[in-house]
Amino acid sequence: MRFRITVETDDPDGPEETVALCTDAEAYYVDLPRPARHRYELRGCLPKGRLAGAVAAALDGGSAPLGGLTLHALDRHGVPVEPAWDVWCLADVRILGGGPAGAHAAPVDITLEAVMGGHAGEDADEQPEVPEVPPLFSGFALTGTGEEDFGVCRQVALIGKEPEPDVEAPRLLGCQLRGPLSAAWESGEDRFELGGVYLSSLDRSGVVIDEHWTCLHVESWAPSRAGAGRVDLTLDMSCNDFRSSAAGTVHEMWWDGPPREPNLWAPLSGSERGAWSNATQNNRAARPTPGAPVHATHHLDGRYITDMQGFALALGEAVNGPGGYFGSCFGTIEYALGDDRGARPPFTLVWRDHEVARACLGRTPLTYDASPSCAEILAFFAQHKVDVVLV
Repeated sequence: MRFRITVETDDPDGPEETVALCTDAEAYYVDLPRPARHRYELRGCLPKGRLAGAVAAALDGGSAPLGGLTLHALDRHGVPVEPAWDVWCLADVRILGGGPAGAHAAPVDITLEAVMGGHAGEDADEQPEVPEVPPLFSGFALTGTGEEDFGVCRQVALIGKEPEPDVEAPRLLGCQLRGPLSAAWESGEDRFELGGVYLSSLDRSGVVIDEHWTCLHVESWAPSRAGAGRVDLTLDMSCNDFRSSAAGTVHEMWWDGPPREPNLWAPLSGSERGAWSNATQNNRAARPTPGAPVHATHHLDGRYITDMQGFALALGEAVNGPGGYFGSCFGTIEYALGDDRGARPPFTLVWRDHEVARACLGRTPLTYDASPSCAEILAFFAQHKVDVVLV
């Protein structure tokens, strides 16, 4: 696999500047260890909704899953404010205990275990260890996925901290350096901070398969055995979740270019389908030109729609061909519908083998974040003037 590092220039409308082109990598596509789980106490809480239910379930059974939890600071009038950290997030929350919860309960203290940051701990470095309280604040509004109201609390305390797991540093090999990175190498600096960059995986012909923004530091570098003038870079980056083994599997499938036939994603796992979705968003070969006709008919192959990722991938290919993209969730599909991304409503979507989705999509036992059901997808399309024909 080939890789590229680019940085933004002073011209906001100009192209990005390439600072490294690399021929290979080590320890790049790896499954990172699970992030550390810490224990917190939400003090002085008036829980609502699923949070109240999870507290009751934890008291009865020892613990209960909750999912994501976001805290918004409130001023003395109970109005959300925007401190330096904006919002404070926990992921994969499990409630461990607390006082009685109910509509008229007195304030309780809730003990929980969670990963700091958003999904899978992302953005953990961009928020404080515990949310700092603005002057004259009244506490925090608690919300879940989709701004679900979980009530309020007065304070947050970190009561148990685990060490973060060690992560092997990725290495980009055989790099041709340019611009500031080349100048730093030639000056003999031991390490170099690039800051915000775009890190891209490239196919055989140099076309971007996947691109992600991350803060990048060159921890060390050395002459490469790939040839004179080339350098091997050992990196430290702020975001790592995009370089999983699932992404490696997908990028190998795209090495010779974007797919030329549909449904190559069908045998993939859920995480691999997510990586395939990322690749479709960069697939210029299947990017539509403006001016899609209205009242068109698109055919959706439903044989492999066993999860929401599968629905989005099948929809992308129905509209824009193999490797095509037309959103990955209701929000991005809605954006595509309104932005002339290959199909403009009103149009007709002929959904073949829809029974697969009816059997597989929607809430499943022991989960806290349900995917949309087939009925909810149909209601969404009806709301957006898409006539779905089930066959």
